[in-house]
Amino acid sequence: MVGVHPYRWSESIEPRLQQATERMRRLRATRMPPAAIQSLRHWFRIHHTYNSNAIEGNRLTLPETRAVVEDGITIAGKSLKDHFEAVNLAHALDFVEGLASKDSVLNERDVREMHGIVLRGIDPENAGAYRPTNVWIGGTTHVPPEAVRVPEEMRAFGEWLAGAKTEHPVVVCAIAHAWFETIHPFVDGNGRTGRLLANLLLMREHFPAIVLLVEDRARYYTALDASHSGDITAMVELTLDRLDQSFEEYERAAREVIEVREPAIDYLAEQLGKTEASHSFQPDQWNEAVRALHAAIRDFAVQLEARSAKGQRPRLGVSDFTVLPKAAWDAFPLRRYELFHLHGEHQGNQLVLSIRAVPKTGRAPVLRVDEPDDVSEAQRSIMSMEPTGHTFRVTRGDGLATQIEHGVSALRLATELWTHAINTQLLAP
Repeated sequence: MVGVHPYRWSESIEPRLQQATERMRRLRATRMPPAAIQSLRHWFRIHHTYNSNAIEGNRLTLPETRAVVEDGITIAGKSLKDHFEAVNLAHALDFVEGLASKDSVLNERDVREMHGIVLRGIDPENAGAYRPTNVWIGGTTHVPPEAVRVPEEMRAFGEWLAGAKTEHPVVVCAIAHAWFETIHPFVDGNGRTGRLLANLLLMREHFPAIVLLVEDRARYYTALDASHSGDITAMVELTLDRLDQSFEEYERAAREVIEVREPAIDYLAEQLGKTEASHSFQPDQWNEAVRALHAAIRDFAVQLEARSAKGQRPRLGVSDFTVLPKAAWDAFPLRRYELFHLHGEHQGNQLVLSIRAVPKTGRAPVLRVDEPDDVSEAQRSIMSMEPTGHTFRVTRGDGLATQIEHGVSALRLATELWTHAINTQLLAP
């Protein structure tokens, strides 16, 4: 026995627990915008509601759960109980989030209030009330304590909840989850309440909440069955696996902040802070950068043709580039002007890729890539190229998100343009 709880676990999980702590610390050190946090909260709220209810047999699908919880839509062919379970569990999660943000000591009353929300409108008589009868759990040899012993068992559990703990937060979460389910204090709603309680304990220690998937049901029940004899190793491992998924969601959002939002903000702040004079178009520098790109594109074509085997050699080329004076851009401020184009032929397939300039009055023109109509939007990664001295600022995107990369050399850009054109046009099936 460790402390006042009757559970044991394998020391082999210690490295994973330490890894979880380190990921939590890194995540807390990342400044996440409110919108990103709200989006993650929304993701968890819907996925937890759907999966936790589905484990217990609720028939709503994930999209239907979202429609019921977010839009108040009634799903034809699904029971009123299915609807109540979705709405109630979403509200119970809101309650849990509120508890997680408070400094108050957790106790037995909080667990009963949590359960009261889960069964609200479904079973008013038993919502938040300990079971008056003995129960049996199908599929396990474990027999929960007799009804008359439930208040005493829950008092001991509540005292442990309120007390100081030295175990790792993930272990504490698993202990609480297993112990609560072993007591099985309510007539119905024990599983949903236990999973809420586990997440409450994680969130209180600044770990992300987890979603136990309906696909985990068999593994989950096996872990619970093992915990009834005192071994929570399997429960801790399952919790860690689901925690990994939650970390990945948060870390993905954090990467977007670092790799997409912050560079864009830095760039725009830099541009907005410049004087009007610094924005003026300098034709010589701009033309020199485009000339370097044109030369790199032409050299790539020559090298590739020379390297290809006879009989399989593509015909590649690039049209001439004529330097354009600043007066030409001032005269056509809204016109797209073709600077040069890539062309090629291989085994009956044709390649054409135009590099055009979109002029802006008083600003350096931006280079755009024009492709044939049969090249899909998903395949078009380069949105624009802007000469910045001897390198380029490249904006990439798929229509949903954009990424700005600074300091891209003409050689690298030429390689990327040819690789993209050949893969999408000459090697397309």
